[in-house]
Amino acid sequence: VPLPTQIVIKSKNFRTILHWYYPPVFETPHFTVEIKPYNLGVYKTISTCVNTSAHFCDLSGEIEDLFSSHWFRVKAVLESEQSEYVETSEFILRKHGEIGPPKLHLSRHSDSIIVDIYHPP
Repeated sequence: VPLPTQIVIKSKNFRTILHWYYPPVFETPHFTVEIKPYNLGVYKTISTCVNTSAHFCDLSGEIEDLFSSHWFRVKAVLESEQSEYVETSEFILRKHGEIGPPKLHLSRHSDSIIVDIYHPP
């Protein structure tokens, strides 16, 4: 069973997604993703990414500590056979995540200027 490749973690405004590539095969591959937080020290399955046919996994609700190291791994399953897991490099949300600029709204009210600042979308 071929290994998933081109595994990338993208994180913007705390929305964190793991993406991977899988070569075209005759049967539909399914994937399982696991997370290893530094403080836990072992892998645990991400329940929303078990036996999924998608080539991505939303990790947003899985990272509880923005300052801690995390590792992820993904394996492919084809019928009754499965690949080895492929592990990502260390991921620290505070270090590797991106935060976009806030949204601003300016308005004038008689002789005042009102500035409203909103969290990034």
